[in-house]
Amino acid sequence: MVQTRAVDAVLFDFSGTLFDDSAVLTVAAVREAAGARGAALDDGLAARLIEAALAVADSPAGLTRREGCDRSMRRHRAVWSELFTEAAVRSLPGRPPGALADALYACLTDPLCWEPYPDTAPVLTALHRAGVALGVVSNIGWDIRPTFEAVGIAGLLHGVLLSCEHGMVKPEPELFEAACAELDVPAGRTLFVGDDPVRDGAASVVGMPVYLLPRDRAVSRPRGLGNVLALAGC
Repeated sequence: MVQTRAVDAVLFDFSGTLFDDSAVLTVAAVREAAGARGAALDDGLAARLIEAALAVADSPAGLTRREGCDRSMRRHRAVWSELFTEAAVRSLPGRPPGALADALYACLTDPLCWEPYPDTAPVLTALHRAGVALGVVSNIGWDIRPTFEAVGIAGLLHGVLLSCEHGMVKPEPELFEAACAELDVPAGRTLFVGDDPVRDGAASVVGMPVYLLPRDRAVSRPRGLGNVLALAGC
């Protein structure tokens, strides 16, 4: 009996799906980045700055200010720099807020600060070997391709569509359609894997089957990507 795959392509979200988003800002990285900008911090001060940065960015007001900033690199940097500057002023008064905000943004966008989940590389490798076309669709404000290069899996991808390069964000259907066109695979034969029921779940609007990962996650634990192999018929 000839076995056929359930799909011909799989598109993945980036943050919280393939790479962990819960510990990007680390004390060591922020200390180093701040020191390189003339703002020396000890571990306690770096931790305080990180806590304030996350509180400001993830507050209701911060989320509102971040809305739509992923449509361009320039807008993303401007919005996040404002948020990080506010956090620096709140948490470390008297320190140079501009330098601290720049350090935080440098860590946020540093490929080495993003760690893949334990099952990211094995699952992508297995899908690639099975002949499944692979791509990434992300609401993001910088080029994440070096992040994949840093862990040696960039060559497994057939396409990377970033909102900041296309001026579109999920859940807008045009971004999903553009991703399918880049892979040259119909939407109905392309599985989308993500973690956000609104943004990623919208892939179903253009006819793509969708697999949503659980919200609970940690960089040390497999993300549940192994299920994608079964869903893809590999």
